[in-house]
Amino acid sequence: MSEPVYVDPQMLPILQAMRERAAADPWVPGRDPRQMRQRLRADLARWNVDPPPLARVEDLVFDGPTGPVTVRRYDPVGGSRPQPALLYLHGGGWVAGDLETEDRASRLLAVASGVTVLSADYPLAPEHPFPVPVEACRAVWKAAHAGGAALGIDRGRLALGGSSAGANLALACALTLRDAGEPLPRFLLLNYGAYGDGSDTASARRFGDGSFGLGRAQMEYFRSLYLQQPDDRHDPRAAPLLADLRGLPATFMTAAALDPLLADSLELDTRLAAAGVPHRCIVYPGVVHGFTLMSLSLGAARAAIEEAAAALRAALA
Repeated sequence: MSEPVYVDPQMLPILQAMRERAAADPWVPGRDPRQMRQRLRADLARWNVDPPPLARVEDLVFDGPTGPVTVRRYDPVGGSRPQPALLYLHGGGWVAGDLETEDRASRLLAVASGVTVLSADYPLAPEHPFPVPVEACRAVWKAAHAGGAALGIDRGRLALGGSSAGANLALACALTLRDAGEPLPRFLLLNYGAYGDGSDTASARRFGDGSFGLGRAQMEYFRSLYLQQPDDRHDPRAAPLLADLRGLPATFMTAAALDPLLADSLELDTRLAAAGVPHRCIVYPGVVHGFTLMSLSLGAARAAIEEAAAALRAALA
């Protein structure tokens, strides 16, 4: 008999609604990516209402390897002095997600940290498979770093981060910058990322049946759309746990206890320690993958954003 699973009391009604939604419109492997994008956009709309006001919110355009990349700037301070900033990459399994995916969470993070958040609408698979999204994120990073004061950014205080697939891309981008001898981010902020090669893990076996949101079959389908060549799964830019992690900047990680990807964060925690990288990992009990987007109803989401904001503020002070 398996051990009982603790679910945060505020998570229970959210989880029940997620299960009812899944029963009414079940996810099927092989689903058209365009339908998945529409589904995610509709599901997340409820979490992005009542956005906190900021001094400035505007969309900028950067050059990417396959065309323009729109970047939304969330500036909590305003004024003319260059500000510390975080280039942030949304989740969505490399296949879905856009600038609206984490709009409210990005605003809350900017307000709580006092740091400008630059949210990038990077190209998605399968139209743009690996390594195009990594290359696009690297191009946006280099443009933001080079733009510096002209963009209102203090490039000496520029961090990089993301959630889920976006955390994978942020870590891959940092590794690519390190290996190329290019300027590194001051800090990495990684939320419940996919860092491994998709192999079987204890958390995937326990929480991956779909009853806790993200499922193993869904994650495998995402990977198949993103990693289209046989050798891609063994590339450290696709699975950063395969990389030498030495020389990375200080890192802050958030993980969810009911996430099939939890083992990836725990393994990254272990490997960062072995590599001598300053880091911290907080596992939030009783919550599921993507929980930081649920701040309207979930205290753990607000707490996680506040913790991440404090770490970001301290790192870029």
